[in-house]
Amino acid sequence: MNATDSFLVPLVDAGRLSGLKSGPLGPRFRFWRDQDGRRHVFSVYETDTAPDYSDALAVVARRTPAGPIALWAGPTGEPARKAAARFMAEEIHIHVMGEDAPDSLQALLAPPAPRAQPMPVQTAPANQMTARPVHSEALAARAGRRAA
Repeated sequence: MNATDSFLVPLVDAGRLSGLKSGPLGPRFRFWRDQDGRRHVFSVYETDTAPDYSDALAVVARRTPAGPIALWAGPTGEPARKAAARFMAEEIHIHVMGEDAPDSLQALLAPPAPRAQPMPVQTAPANQMTARPVHSEALAARAGRRAA
């Protein structure tokens, strides 16, 4: 596990674009590696300047000395800005989906699966007893046999 691995989002920071590291565009782009090991390029924005694209994935990230950590992934726009505020993140990274968007990134845009509802506890009606009562006559007969 790397210092920039996230427990919340299945993406790992894969660094900057090597040809742009030292130039003025270096900080504007970042690679993230998905759970299949594929690298995807993202544009980096401050949280208040991130655009709202219809076919794009936003990753809310916090800066660390080792690199950014992904805290949330989902649609761009208001949901991403709210997540950035909630997680106190400094950046929103955006990947515009192409025609052949990988399933690993598409899955991050899907709404979360509904949580399983607990099974209701079945209770017997108040007028129905679940255990057979022990008759006092049977207890008395047993007690009488023991005493004799």
